[in-house]
Order: sequence, then C-alpha cells, then structure tokens
Amino acid sequence: MIKKIFKAFKIITLILLVLIAIGFIFEHISRLYFDSKYPDDSEFVKIDGRKIHYKKEGKGNCTIVFESGLGGDYLHWQEIQKKLSKNHTTIAYDKAGIMWSDPSEKITLRRYADDLKSLLEQTNCPKPYILVGHSFGGITPRLFIKENAKDLAGIVFVDVSHPKQLEKSSSELKKSVQPPPRLLLSFLNEIGVIRILYSNVPFTTAVPKEHWFNKNVKTYFYRIFDGMMTELENDKKLMTEASEINDFGSVPLTIITGKYPNGVEGGRDKKLEKEYLAVHNSLQKDLLHLSSNSKQIFAQKSGHYVTLQEPDLICNEIKRLAPE
Repeated sequence: MIKKIFKAFKIITLILLVLIAIGFIFEHISRLYFDSKYPDDSEFVKIDGRKIHYKKEGKGNCTIVFESGLGGDYLHWQEIQKKLSKNHTTIAYDKAGIMWSDPSEKITLRRYADDLKSLLEQTNCPKPYILVGHSFGGITPRLFIKENAKDLAGIVFVDVSHPKQLEKSSSELKKSVQPPPRLLLSFLNEIGVIRILYSNVPFTTAVPKEHWFNKNVKTYFYRIFDGMMTELENDKKLMTEASEINDFGSVPLTIITGKYPNGVEGGRDKKLEKEYLAVHNSLQKDLLHLSSNSKQIFAQKSGHYVTLQEPDLICNEIKRLAPE
C-alpha cells in the first residue's frame, strides 16, 4: 500500500512539474511576442538615467496630465485621452516600474514629483496643467501639486485614495483587501496562471471581459506586476507623506466620487462592504478641504472605475476647467 501511495505521489508530482514547465514556456513565449511591441524611442524621456514612457497627444494652450492609480499604466486613460486630445494637449505616462518605464529604488513622493515635473518639461507640455488622478493617483502627485500650484488650472480627483483610509479602516477590512503574498503571485505570474486566469475571468467586472481594459491587463500584467506590488508594499509610507500635504490653496479642485450602485466589486461580506463605503464616502467629502475652491460630483452609474464606466463625466469636468 505504501509503495502504491508513493508511486501515485511521484506520478502526480511529475504531472505538476510538466504542467509548470509548459506554463512557464507558454508565458515567456507570450512575453517575447508582446515585448516586440516595444514603443518607439520618441515616446521615452531619460530621468536620472531611467527611461520613462509617455504618450502625448493633441495640441492646445494647456496640458491635461493623467496620473494613474496603483499599478496603473498609460493605457488606462486611452479613451479619455483620445476624446480630449481633439482640442487639448494631453499626456499619460507609465510611472517608474510600470509597463515600459524603468523601475526606481526611490519610493517617495519626492521622486514622483521630480519624475512628473521633468517629464512635462522635457516633452514641452504647455502650461497651465490640469491634473487628473484616479485611485492611488490622488496620493502620488500631492507634492507635485503643492510645488506647482501656480501652474495648475485645475485638479480632477476621480474616486481617489485618501491618506487616512488605512487608519480609518478596521483590521478586518484591511485584511480583506490584502492580496496574496508577493512570492506566490510572482510564481503564478511566471508560470502563466495569471494570464490564463484573466483569459477566463475579467480583471474588473466594471466592464465586460472583452473590454479593452480587461484585455490590456491580461496581456501586460507581467509588465505591471512588480511596480504594482512595490507601490502596494509602500502604500503606508506614501500615505504618511501625502497626509502632510493637505492644502492646495485655491486651485480649482473637483472630487468625482463613485456611487457604487452595484456595491463594492468583490465584496462578499456585507458588513465589511458597508464599512468600506462609509469610510470611503466620509473621506471623499474630506478631500474637499484640500482647496478653498472645491466641489464634489457623484458618478451615479459607477463604482471605483469611473474612468471606464462614465468617461464623459470626467471629460466634461476637465473641459469646464480648461482655459479658453
């Protein structure tokens, strides 16, 4: 009996190793193919020896600057950028370690501010700027906003993170939104499991599985993963730094808040979901204190991904802020 069990164990182990090898080969052949779509050199600037990728489109007397959320890349804004570039200069970029941009060991708001300022200067983006941030993109540009307030025609924060959201959340809520260990996710990413997963289920149910956003995440998750996890592992540090910057003066500020008509995506515990929305809504209102010239708009049909569900709402607000 013991010999039979041992034999079965060896067979199962062998099958698993073969599947892992096949998955690894499949994943890395896929990466070779998608890496061949590397952007043109004209879409990069050098900052402190690092290459930062950007997409600049349109012409106008001001620049719409898009700041992505946790692990977000320039493609997140492509629909909104296309619409606005008809009449405005627009620029979206990959933060350090995300997508096509080189990583950086410095994970501070100082580095985020310096990267963005240098990018805008090197790409000759006309002032004033309108900064549009989504999710964690309400944290990372705060120092840039503080230091460049005179060059800002407006700010649009789209369902952004608040520096106090972790300390305002219960331990149960914080635990419920924590991802699996980085080592495990990295292993699954390397053997193609993540690619297969997102081929069958959408990254977000805010839009259909065949939506370009879900396709892009499936395709390029391997180029997003390390940068996303680095930001996530430093979220407390960055939020602490951001909490010290709580005054944007009189720069026009619009807070766009999702109403979450279908609840919180992935929420299974109604009690935690209720807590999350209570904390979120309270802190969204608190963001109004950042500027003496602020207003709040609710995205009635959207959850967190207002950028995908109600892009016109964002575009209209940006157009309102843009100088004639």
